[in-house]
Amino acid sequence: MATTTSAIRVACAQTDPVLGDIAASTAATVDAIRSAADAGADVVVLPECASSGWAFADMDESRAAAQRLDGETLRAWQSEAQAHGLWVCGGITELGDDDRIYNSAVLVSPDGVESVYRKVHLWNTENDAFVPGDQGFPVVETPFGRVGMLICYDAWIPESFRSLALQGADLVLAPSDWVPNPHQPDYLPPAAHIVTMAGAQANQVFVASASRVGVERGQRFIGASIIVDPFGWPLSRAGTDAEDLIWADIDPVGSRDARRNDPFNRPLGDRRPEAYVSAAAAGHFDAAQAGATA
Repeated sequence: MATTTSAIRVACAQTDPVLGDIAASTAATVDAIRSAADAGADVVVLPECASSGWAFADMDESRAAAQRLDGETLRAWQSEAQAHGLWVCGGITELGDDDRIYNSAVLVSPDGVESVYRKVHLWNTENDAFVPGDQGFPVVETPFGRVGMLICYDAWIPESFRSLALQGADLVLAPSDWVPNPHQPDYLPPAAHIVTMAGAQANQVFVASASRVGVERGQRFIGASIIVDPFGWPLSRAGTDAEDLIWADIDPVGSRDARRNDPFNRPLGDRRPEAYVSAAAAGHFDAAQAGATA
């Protein structure tokens, strides 16, 4: 990758991990990285839990498929990053130094692990297999701009994107395992696309979301990976039924002025924090009572 420009080709690879099988799941990611490299990618994004599958029944099962940051999957990703001169972002089932199990995303350069994000907002049965992330939303400097990560359901929580944007993120990489939405009207795009496009536009960032395909324990995954520009418009979209590879050419640093000084919409620059309700002023929202009726 040239060091004189921040222009890059970012790719999203849809894989079909094998639940609990680190070797097979890792092999699929290596094939995907090599395909992305052949397509000229500088950055490749892989799905959530690409190292192991996702539908764990409980913490014991996820622990059996968990790896530390020097494990088989990350060694393979760094090897491919070195071989092809690119960066890899993907989801792993992480065994932390505290021996807890996290649903994590890792950014790997040819030099090694550059950043780790542990999923803050666990969805549904994930609460049985993982503990919530404990390190917030890190943003790191790279040759192609400031980069942050989210994982799947995080995109539904607006504070996730905003936490990265307020730290100056140019590009958000989002390993995901999107599933069908039971409330989805047939005439609209997937809800995952809507929240991703909204997050990109509201925070003036590029977003590259890689989602998986296949079925685990009766749960179907919809693929539909997407790359979105900072104005909320899709640059590339994948299909829903098979492994796939998409890419887009973007310039995260070179576009900063245009993104932040748009004459029509400046959702970051026009914020008025003094007018917003703080958590302290509003009181604690009781999630357990969120569905209660008066």
